[in-house]
Amino acid sequence: MVEGALGWAAGPRELMIEQVERIIAATYRSNARVGIVPFGRPARVFPPHSWQLFDQRAVIVGTHTATAILTEPRDVSAYVELTDEVEALAAYGDEARAVLNRVIDRYRALDS
Repeated sequence: MVEGALGWAAGPRELMIEQVERIIAATYRSNARVGIVPFGRPARVFPPHSWQLFDQRAVIVGTHTATAILTEPRDVSAYVELTDEVEALAAYGDEARAVLNRVIDRYRALDS
């Protein structure tokens, strides 16, 4: 996910801090890989919508008005490549946790 998305306060400050703390906890899980694209990271790709990639066999694409399930190899391949590019931008492990802690610090600095 991108750092900027974490700044969208979908609830009160305390809730947002709790949510980011849960993401931090997930960075320690052996069965999860959490990547955060930090502010200022130079990028060549700017995906216009979200997607979920399933074992390189299918992609679920969410748009403002609909959801599509793509299974054609050409379509899936395009999302595999896009996923690879976004993953290369992301911070993982200690670097991701540092970004997440900066997000928490920004929430803590807000007036309650």
